[in-house]
Amino acid sequence: MNNISFAVRSIIGESYLTSSNNHELVEEYLSWKGSYALAASRCYRLWVERFQAFVNKPPEALSHIDYAAFAKSISGRHAPKGIQFALNIVHNYLRFYSEQGRLRFPLYLAQVPKARSNSHAAITEGEYQRLVAYLRSCRPLPLRDLAIVMLLHDTGMRIGELLSLEIEDIEQDRSAVVKTEKTVRERRVFWNPDTDSILHQYLVERINHGSTECEALFTGNGHHFDHVITRRGVGHMLKRNLLRAGIEKKICLHSFRHTFIHRLARLSVPDAIIAQLVGHSTPATIAHYTKLSRPEFREYAEKQLGCVGDLSTSYPQV
Repeated sequence: MNNISFAVRSIIGESYLTSSNNHELVEEYLSWKGSYALAASRCYRLWVERFQAFVNKPPEALSHIDYAAFAKSISGRHAPKGIQFALNIVHNYLRFYSEQGRLRFPLYLAQVPKARSNSHAAITEGEYQRLVAYLRSCRPLPLRDLAIVMLLHDTGMRIGELLSLEIEDIEQDRSAVVKTEKTVRERRVFWNPDTDSILHQYLVERINHGSTECEALFTGNGHHFDHVITRRGVGHMLKRNLLRAGIEKKICLHSFRHTFIHRLARLSVPDAIIAQLVGHSTPATIAHYTKLSRPEFREYAEKQLGCVGDLSTSYPQV
């Protein structure tokens, strides 16, 4: 394509790139990104490719309208945090070409919405015991569902980590090594003897009735027995059993992780240790879980109150 044709098409905003052109633009960016952040370049690929395929234009022909149209196209289809993550990646992609002078519109027009983290209510010990009691009362005993609930409670695993477990990962000392979902680092998780008993009953059922070709620990039921159960499937299972157990509070799979962290915090376990146990990269990421669960906070607050004496006599009544 000659320069005149290129300029004309850029001015009128026509989408004319081939898949090969789009691929070259993406690879140019990812090659640069991988030169200093290889892991980031790998996880960025999906969203950069989606954006480039959507706009189907070179940087010189892009406008803030193209960016806004892409943002609108993913709105409602992903969680707010997921959308923020995706648009941050796209923003970085655009900045790469902006700093080369190839982007025509000011980068500040490509706004990234700030998403608020979802609030996950922790499941209380009473609610957990009520859920387990209901599952134990069912006949036939839902061993898979019971094992999932009890493992989530005892280990604080993310649901993706739980579903990545294979039969051979279960060790005799009531533990397993899992790959931390967000950092791909390995850590060991532990569970109590009661959970271990249910888990081994389930293992007998799983090995006797499941496919030998599927190595996953947790599979679907019925005609899905040969496939790993999905996150959505586990979510539906939990919601259904919570309602049947008479628990109306909004509890999700991540609630068990919050409960696990809160239990450790109440035992005065340092944040650095908690971070290791739950697979967080730094203790700082634990802070928003533990800031309302520290028993020593009350102790410190009462100590400072003791230092100031009776506040009712220290200040005039209003």
